[in-house]
Amino acid sequence: MIGTKCVSRFALACTAALAVAGCSSGGSSDGGLFSKPFNPFETPDWAKPASVSKTSDLGPSGPVGPDDLVGPDGRCGAPVVQAAPQPEAGVVVTPGENLAPGGPTVLGGIALGMSECQAVQRAGTPGNVSISGGDKGERSVVLTYVGGPWPGIYRFADGRLKVIDRAPAPPAPPKAPPKKKKAPAKKSALAR
Repeated sequence: MIGTKCVSRFALACTAALAVAGCSSGGSSDGGLFSKPFNPFETPDWAKPASVSKTSDLGPSGPVGPDDLVGPDGRCGAPVVQAAPQPEAGVVVTPGENLAPGGPTVLGGIALGMSECQAVQRAGTPGNVSISGGDKGERSVVLTYVGGPWPGIYRFADGRLKVIDRAPAPPAPPKAPPKKKKAPAKKSALAR
């Protein structure tokens, strides 16, 4: 008996829903309450993205001016030409070695799309600078920071940051050899 009551109530509810759906709105042109077809698998409007784009915007992507490019010494802006002392024969000098310690001048992180000088302002003077031409003739710069607030290897193309790699780990300090314990002196048989 209980099963037939539930079935009859369900049938009555379905009949009432169909009757309401078939009613018109009294001559108005909006089509009534159920004028839009129902698709249970359609994504609701509130769950759809506002704008669908296939590429992500990583910030500025236009050309970079000469004031935003790093010089061979790791400094920003137009390079100041000075007579540098010549190193002794056989001595390797890395960029930034003879410079005053250049810490960050701007607080914040480093993100893809930044110019070379924006990265240097946040990370300080790099430990190594490599400037070359890329595959397509564009400017290619690699800044290496082993220490500091943002250690890493930063790769730029046409003045914009394209790749950030993890900095090489500093070499571990050499371990001291273990101390040898002195063996206790053997007692001789004559000492008894």
